[in-house]
Amino acid sequence: MKKLFFTITILLLSISFYPVKAMEKTSDILKKNVVTEGDGLYVDSTIDGRYIYKGGKPNNYIKLGNDLYRIISLEKDGTIKVIKQESIGNMAWDEANARYSTNDEDFCTSEYGCNSWGSNTTTLDSNGNKVTQMPWEVNGTLKNLPDKEATLNTYLNNDFYNSLNNDVKSLIVETIWNIGPTVSGPAGDTKTNLSETIKEESAYKWKGKIALMSAIDYVKATTNSACTSVSAYRNPSCYNNSSSYNYLYSTNYAWTLSSHGGVHFVFGLSSYGMFYGLDAHQGDAVIPAFYLSSETTLNGEGTEINPYTISNYIEESKNEENNNEVNINNGQIVEVPSTSAFGSIVIVILGIICVIGSIVINKKMTK
Repeated sequence: MKKLFFTITILLLSISFYPVKAMEKTSDILKKNVVTEGDGLYVDSTIDGRYIYKGGKPNNYIKLGNDLYRIISLEKDGTIKVIKQESIGNMAWDEANARYSTNDEDFCTSEYGCNSWGSNTTTLDSNGNKVTQMPWEVNGTLKNLPDKEATLNTYLNNDFYNSLNNDVKSLIVETIWNIGPTVSGPAGDTKTNLSETIKEESAYKWKGKIALMSAIDYVKATTNSACTSVSAYRNPSCYNNSSSYNYLYSTNYAWTLSSHGGVHFVFGLSSYGMFYGLDAHQGDAVIPAFYLSSETTLNGEGTEINPYTISNYIEESKNEENNNEVNINNGQIVEVPSTSAFGSIVIVILGIICVIGSIVINKKMTK
């Protein structure tokens, strides 16, 4: 009996100290495939801890519900920024007269729409503090923000968001988007320093769920060495053959989130792949973007034929039935189930009970 208890004790304690397998986050798995040339995932040279997809055909496709998206970036906090592959239709960025004011001290003084994405209750400064004023232009005079958000902002965070299935909605996280003005007008962009443009955009922010890609997102996504700034996209040597270098290129005339200075101009992307300034009330293609939770796990290879899919709800029942470990195989990203910590605790407790039992039996046998 004494030997039996001793054997069981050693066995249980050995099992309890067996390494517990941890589930790797999707962003950490994807980072193992970083490249330095060609199409693929790159280290973002302007933001520490961030990774971005670049090139004409990177394997960054992800299927959410019935729709195809592309992964733009892996953020430092583990969230994943995605953008819809196709436009949801042409709409105004901000409808004419929707927020029009005749007061010169107000921000929205144009009948052609207003390029303030947020309102006086949702706009933040660079430190995350709520602000009620923002300049039309970089370092310009502060103007009173409107009490309503841009009409496209309202549509995306209500109608579009509510059109998504519940599984997808549960993965979307509220986050901070940069919305600061960057230039002084549609023909006034002379900035060739991308870091300066990033600084200007990040001076003002908006917190929400659904928005659009920024002009900076588009610049960073190219592998064309001639396209290193927003202003470079005025040069044909940069934007010619855009589809070969930039997966965010669209044959549509599409909106970005970035204001183009002035009261009503917004950055748009032409079907040639170049930036231009457009009145906010005009109709351009809308391509929604949002961030997925850092807890998101994926299956698939990221190709257009075999895109990533969300495994933590699509494969949930399958994983419960077959709790086998699966790893990366030829670029395939799959979920690695973790051993229950609760199970280990139970085993340790049983081991301790056996130890105590052995001691008690040993004492009785020696009396």
